[in-house]
Amino acid sequence: MPITSGMTVVFRVAAGPRLGFGHLVRCRSLARALSVTPRVWLRGSAATRAAARALGCQVLPDTLTLLEAGPSPVLVVDDPSPAEAAAWVRRAQAQGVPVCTIHDAGLTRVSADLMVDGSVGVPTSDAPEYLAGPTYTMLDPGVRARRRSRRVPHTRRVCIALGGGAHVFALVPRLVAALAARVPGIDIRVARGFVTRAGLPALAAGAWIAPPQLAGTLAGAEVAIVAGGVTAYEACALGVPLVAVAVTAAQQRTVSTFDRLGAAWDGGRLCDAASARRVAERAAQLLASPATQHRLSATARTLIDGEGVYRVAAALRTLAARSCTLQGATHAA
Repeated sequence: MPITSGMTVVFRVAAGPRLGFGHLVRCRSLARALSVTPRVWLRGSAATRAAARALGCQVLPDTLTLLEAGPSPVLVVDDPSPAEAAAWVRRAQAQGVPVCTIHDAGLTRVSADLMVDGSVGVPTSDAPEYLAGPTYTMLDPGVRARRRSRRVPHTRRVCIALGGGAHVFALVPRLVAALAARVPGIDIRVARGFVTRAGLPALAAGAWIAPPQLAGTLAGAEVAIVAGGVTAYEACALGVPLVAVAVTAAQQRTVSTFDRLGAAWDGGRLCDAASARRVAERAAQLLASPATQHRLSATARTLIDGEGVYRVAAALRTLAARSCTLQGATHAA
């Protein structure tokens, strides 16, 4: 479905090695569903800006104003800082620009014309301006095709995707070594994250993969070990049996909810060598139980259907059309 004629969508996003790139990836997914270039004001470092450009985003200069961004602009804010998000909402509303805010796990919600929280475990809402629950989980549109074509893999492959922060490079080699010792001959692929760095640490087994390889590798995995962010939702939509871990305290709620709903196994907090061995043991147990894999896969696919990004895109088009109508009526008066 084409975007509303004359509509301009711009994004205010926070990203970086510590914060992660889930907010940026989510906005890129929404832009793709809207068939527009992801044009972003980015809260992040120079390295983060370079990573955003590598992801296909157009990074806007800070000096550009909302009204200079294009005709009939709509602003989408995806920033976990309530102060930062609220400041951009006020800026947009002062200029008559409709704004959508995106949130996680029901936390730090900032009022706007449209609010979206596609997290598991958040209460749903009848309010048309608040879209809540996994019905509105925003994943890359490519998930739809991979979901339809995915078959149970014949090769014993584990995909590990824990983000791009320092924790990955400190703990993943220990996790890989523990898993390889527990399941000899297993094919392990590890996503290295979005920030380019030299000198990736050696792995006892398997290999590092670049971000563009993650989607296909995840879809072809027998089991995945992922952090409690966007990739966990993508794995669920694909039906990949999952050990979800929290690499930050904020992710534990999501990980626990997936486990409670029967869509993933809770691997706990990944923070030291002992926890790396524990997560490896959980993954080995899951690899040894095809019946459990099947049960988790079926539940996860039902919970996350991969269509949420299109539902949010439709709501954003409605918001833009309503705003244009109101502006036209005001000018006519």
